[in-house]
Amino acid sequence: MRLLKNFIFPFSAIVGQENVKKALILNAINPSIGGVLIKGDKGTGKTTAVRALADLLPSLKVVKGCPFNCNPEDPDSLCESCRSGDFEVEEKKMRVVELPLGSTEDRVVGSINIEKALKEGSKALEPGILADANRNILYVDEINLLDDNLVDVLLDAAAYGVNIVEREGISIAHPSRFILVGTMNPAEGELRPQLSDRIGLHISVHSIMDLDKRVQIMERREEFEKDPAAFRDKFQEKQEEILGSIVTARKVMGNVSISKDLMKVIAHICMDMGVDGHRADIAILKTAKTVAAYQNMEEVNQEHVEEAALLVLGERFHKSSQGPEKIKEKVQKAVSDISEDKKQGTGQNQQNSSEGKKRGMKLKSLEKEDEKVEADEEGPDLKKLLKMKGKKKRRLYGKRVDSKTQKGKYVKSKLPKDAAGDIAIDATLRAAALKSAGTQSKGARMSLKVESDDLRHKVRKHGARASIVLVVDISGSMFTERKANRVKGILNRVIEDANRHNDKVSVVGFKGEDAEIIIPTTRRAGSFKEQVDNITVGGTTPLASGIKKGFEILKKEKMRDEYVPMMLVMTDGMPNVAIEEGPTKDALNIAGALKENEIHTIVINFERSVKYGRNMNMELALASGGRYYDLEELKNPEDVVPEILRNERREL
Repeated sequence: MRLLKNFIFPFSAIVGQENVKKALILNAINPSIGGVLIKGDKGTGKTTAVRALADLLPSLKVVKGCPFNCNPEDPDSLCESCRSGDFEVEEKKMRVVELPLGSTEDRVVGSINIEKALKEGSKALEPGILADANRNILYVDEINLLDDNLVDVLLDAAAYGVNIVEREGISIAHPSRFILVGTMNPAEGELRPQLSDRIGLHISVHSIMDLDKRVQIMERREEFEKDPAAFRDKFQEKQEEILGSIVTARKVMGNVSISKDLMKVIAHICMDMGVDGHRADIAILKTAKTVAAYQNMEEVNQEHVEEAALLVLGERFHKSSQGPEKIKEKVQKAVSDISEDKKQGTGQNQQNSSEGKKRGMKLKSLEKEDEKVEADEEGPDLKKLLKMKGKKKRRLYGKRVDSKTQKGKYVKSKLPKDAAGDIAIDATLRAAALKSAGTQSKGARMSLKVESDDLRHKVRKHGARASIVLVVDISGSMFTERKANRVKGILNRVIEDANRHNDKVSVVGFKGEDAEIIIPTTRRAGSFKEQVDNITVGGTTPLASGIKKGFEILKKEKMRDEYVPMMLVMTDGMPNVAIEEGPTKDALNIAGALKENEIHTIVINFERSVKYGRNMNMELALASGGRYYDLEELKNPEDVVPEILRNERREL
């Protein structure tokens, strides 16, 4: 069987997926666009396209032997070793460097060579994936499932183009500029907003449903596998044509200009779509200029802006897609509004700009079930909603706690309990030096011998975050469909807020005879979107079971002593299913256990309910030593929950 390992499927032979190919080419011309995020199912040719592009692109001039692929023609970007100027130049093919999901931080960032540091006292770096990726394509499959610490590393490298390795009191920096290509299946969870915002182009791919094209895909694949060399020769002319266009576009890029009116169109579109921040505006600007350069034009026109807006904004919002026709309509509307502004003068222009901002702000709330009450438009008055303050507690949130990983600030050293991983070099050397001091003859040069019993581990600390358990009533005590939508809205807002603050989240729902864990404890709750979407409500209200299950989760978190436990109980306060002594008594007993274990508890009433002489929610808050918010008068309580969480973090 012929091995295909060294044969890459030609870029020009890929059938369909035009937007993916276009996005990759534009980033090859102008890497400052910020990479590509490709959303879609597996098996749609994403990886094939990425590898084919790298194979198509011209070779890179690099410093010979440099592990960071330093550019000899850019002195400002050279690593410390290459800055001496004493180097040879060689050419290397551009590569696709993959970042596996299970990679450790040291594998991605790089690490210090411990043996050389101890024996020779030299700063020796073991290069990581970010070193290999410099001036290449960094490919992350299922990027939405990447660990948070690796996301942080990517954010830093993408922002500054430099990777800094800090280990054992030694700091080494090297260039790390790459074209980031990430793929993801939205059904498996959303990408962390900070990273999504950094990626310039967002593309959606789907399986091709055209019969002739599907047949063509099979035919080309079969032909390629039979004779890869002949197949590549067949497409060589098209390959050279694309390559020539890329090389020419790189030369033209510096001369491309755009009018101020088209910049206003870009800003108008982003405002109208309610885009947060300004990165999307800049990405559209850069993409439009790159599209013009690819077409060998030195002036950006309206069609270039339409094409750029589609690539940047078309799939940026997970709730809705903006197709070519919708984008075209928005561009034409922006052009029309700006033209009208010119006719009516500056004063009218300012008024329309103000209206544009309002339209952008309104766009985010179009999918709400109800309109907000007027008071909510100015922000919630938490003082009026907070019915019981509870006892003031010792502040823990944000305080330094011992880290269970290699993240966090190094504060002291300790003897290792197991194999040395996070070695404290300074303490290790001191231990070895103390042991060796008495064994040296007078006047002899001291030789430091480090043995296994000299090794010391680092003790690291980081700012404490919260582990939030949301215990939510999904019984059928109000209209089922309305309540299900309200519960889902609250869960999504809690998840979004926890993601922003790097908190853990778990969700316990209670109905019928018992409680169930909807989302297990995780820092990636967005990955459980399907579970949230499939929530159904109905049945009786086993409040005690819900609080008990949440309490069991938080007891384990408290034992680990790394996250601050917080419980949110969201219910109408009408339990009717017992565990032992009775529905109400059982719930109050478990609430008392929350108080004894110093678990910060917040009770929230988010439904209009019929009360029978007693306020069970108030009693729950009192028994748990917690706090009580009443949101039953609000039409959209989900809008207030993030503000409550921010307020409660100040109380942790």
